[in-house]
Amino acid sequence: MPALDLAAARAVVPRAASTTLVLRDGGPGIEVLMVKRSAQASFMPGSYVFPGGAVDASDADTAIDEPRETLIARIGRITGVGERAPAYAVAALRECREECALDLGSTRALQPWSRWVTPLGLPKRFDTLFFVARAPDGQTPRPDEAETTTLEWVAPGRALEGHTAGTFQMEFATVTTVRSLLPFASVQDTLSHAAAQHEMRAVHPRLVLDAQRRITGVLLAGQAGYDDWPGDGP
Repeated sequence: MPALDLAAARAVVPRAASTTLVLRDGGPGIEVLMVKRSAQASFMPGSYVFPGGAVDASDADTAIDEPRETLIARIGRITGVGERAPAYAVAALRECREECALDLGSTRALQPWSRWVTPLGLPKRFDTLFFVARAPDGQTPRPDEAETTTLEWVAPGRALEGHTAGTFQMEFATVTTVRSLLPFASVQDTLSHAAAQHEMRAVHPRLVLDAQRRITGVLLAGQAGYDDWPGDGP
């Protein structure tokens, strides 16, 4: 799929979205819950992703059982989304219920992990907060069989091996996020690291294009050639 021309690309405003890395302690280390998107999905069809989706307008008005100021301080200020943090957190809880039938309970279960903005040039763009959360006891996740067709608890290393082998399809941001889990031996280690973060800059990948504007690669800030391609963030 070719990228949009620059004028059209700049007209696409990233939509707020949330996704959650639901974690449990497995045999050799942590496992993360991943769902496979339907082949008919309009965004990342056939790929394994974390439960998540766009923030709805109603999410901002949904009651939370954590003081709003506390949530804004520990999520909004750190990630840069400010007073929109409650809507992001509510969306993360809602999407887990809708896509994999898990009730994480309170926004207190969520810790911010990273923030990604879809690259300039794609027809659908999202400004996504990634959260981490411990899997709730006594609940069995299941796919909704609409947006998601199957799900799997997978160790980060095994997911990356499957992706390299071509048997576990993941997109760029998902691969990078799965890789970020490799240093952590337990869920508690992961959550503690997340809670200790003081600032989280949004990640703005940039697309590498050929002469026909077909996508040939993706670059992150600091990689060679990053500044040669247009983007809307650092």
